[in-house]
Amino acid sequence: MDFKTIAEAMYPYWILGTIVIGLVIAAGQKNLLRFELKPILKWMAFLVGITAWRYAMVKMLGTETLGDPNAGANMLPWTASLTVFWEDACHGLPLLVLRNLIGTKKWWAKAINYPLLLLTMFEFGAGHLYQGLFASILLSMYVPYSIRCGKKYGFGTVILCHMLYDATTMLFIKFMFGM
Repeated sequence: MDFKTIAEAMYPYWILGTIVIGLVIAAGQKNLLRFELKPILKWMAFLVGITAWRYAMVKMLGTETLGDPNAGANMLPWTASLTVFWEDACHGLPLLVLRNLIGTKKWWAKAINYPLLLLTMFEFGAGHLYQGLFASILLSMYVPYSIRCGKKYGFGTVILCHMLYDATTMLFIKFMFGM
């Protein structure tokens, strides 16, 4: 599968993510999309550390630990990491908007929020089954994490940090395989 095929399958999600962001702005909630520099800089420092750790692990264990050089992230251009914004815009952001509208304290708000959170986590994890069951379960935990960080720092910050993580990971893999 090449990137063109992936892009043809993914463009409806990119459009949906753009629409959700547009609707949040139109609803007067653009503060939810704010960027905060301090957490972004901290995240970038974390990425430097994790990249150094990855480099050390690959040097000790070999590039075979990264998988097949002709599959997965290796076949995608690193710029594809700029398209992951839709995951945050379509999963965590709507749940934060809902929480802001109905709250989280009353029993009926919990009866709405928690099942929707679990359903969204399941759907997000299922979308990552191609990475394996363990990764899928682990990645489902990203949804409540992104909501918490989005509430605290703004979803603009979350989206940018998500794109930076994916770009760093993809560039690292390509660098290690000499691509």
